[in-house]
This record gives sequence, structure tokens and C-alpha cells, in this order.
Amino acid sequence: MRAGAWLLAAGLAGTLTALPASADAPAQAHLVAASIPTASPVPMAPSVARTRFWPVVTALPQATLVPAILADGEVQGSPDRTFDSRRPSDPSKPQTRRHVGVDLTAAEGDTVVAMEPGKIVAFYPFLARDPADGGEQTWAILVAHRDYVALYGEVRASSLSDHHLAVGETLAAGQPIATVSGTAQLHTEIYPAGVTRNYKWPVGEAPPPQMRNPTQFLLDTAANGLRIYPGLGQSTVTAAP
Repeated sequence: MRAGAWLLAAGLAGTLTALPASADAPAQAHLVAASIPTASPVPMAPSVARTRFWPVVTALPQATLVPAILADGEVQGSPDRTFDSRRPSDPSKPQTRRHVGVDLTAAEGDTVVAMEPGKIVAFYPFLARDPADGGEQTWAILVAHRDYVALYGEVRASSLSDHHLAVGETLAAGQPIATVSGTAQLHTEIYPAGVTRNYKWPVGEAPPPQMRNPTQFLLDTAANGLRIYPGLGQSTVTAAP
């Protein structure tokens, strides 16, 4: 489905409303000035767009609380969901890789939307859940936005077909692109333009040069972006200039 067609459908259906991302949580106001320590040797992801949407449509509280260790040492959200935490997260097991994204609050079945206008450049299997949790194979969508490539991970395998999309299709900012899997979170990574797959960072090795730290980008989006709420009337979603 093309972006213009989706915008018309959303307006007619009257099921989405776009508001400031932090409008439901006054405590989030501090994120306007919040920062994180310099993440050398991993550069910060770019954050230059005039309009950006929070990527999860959810009714859960603290949806825009970005897991992060701030410059003053404050830890917000779960430390296990921050960039550069270790995997496996169970400290009793050998930790072999670094977490190269940030996990955002979501519920299974929540809608994922494009943060900015872009083009779908890849869709492939990502993380397999533990057999004890059903063994679901989750997928990742990579979208090339103007200044970066975003990975929207741990989504359902049916995400593109459910939203009538395909690799190569263009997207509007705020357009639904995926559905959150049984992991009940959205894993987000950011890379430079041209990247079409994710990269891993083994413990004890230098980070891949393609890697970017998405934390400050997400803090900025939570503070200054738009958020789409489920079931609150006619959509005000428009493509960013």
C-alpha cells in the first residue's frame, strides 16, 4: 500500500491520533535536556529530522521511557534493555555479545510505525524465542530513512503481509509497518545509510564501523516527537517535510 493511500485509510477509519510523544507523561519533560555519556567508540545516531514519530502504538504506561544510563549516572528503564548491555542477560551464563540496540516498551500485538518517511530495504528472520516460550521466530524490518537506516526488530513474521507492504515500498512518517511479537518489546537499532542488515558486536572485539548508538536519538524522539495513540479518533498523521 502506498503512503498516500494509507493516510486516507487512516483518516477514514478514525482509529489513530498523533500527539506529542511525551504528552501522557509529564515526568518525561526532563528528556528535553537529558543526555547520555559519550559512547566512544560507537558514534551517536543522527537526530536531525524536524518531524519524527514514536515507533510503538501502545496504551502501556511509560511507553516512551527510553532505557538508558544518563550522563549524571541515573539509570532509567531496565538496564538489560539499554545499548551495550551484555547478552545473554543472565549473569550466570557466559556473556558473548553486546546488546547493540534499545528495547522499547510494547505489548504483544501492538502496532509499529515508521519514525520518518523512508523505504523498506530488508525483512528477514531476526530472533528466535526460547522453546519454553513457544519458540516463535521473530523478524526485523530495515527502513532507509533520509539520514540513517533503522532496524525495527522482534516483530511478527506476518508483519509486511498484514500491512500490505513489501521490500522496496516507500513509507510515510507514522505509517503502520509491523506488529510486535510475543517478546512484547520493540528492539531498535540504527545504522548509516546504505546498510541492509544488522551487525553483531562480540564481547572483547571492536564495534563494527557501521554501528550507531540509538539512545540519544530515542531520547530526543520521546521528548520532541509525535506519538500515535490507539482508538482516540481521527488521525492527524502526515508525511514529514
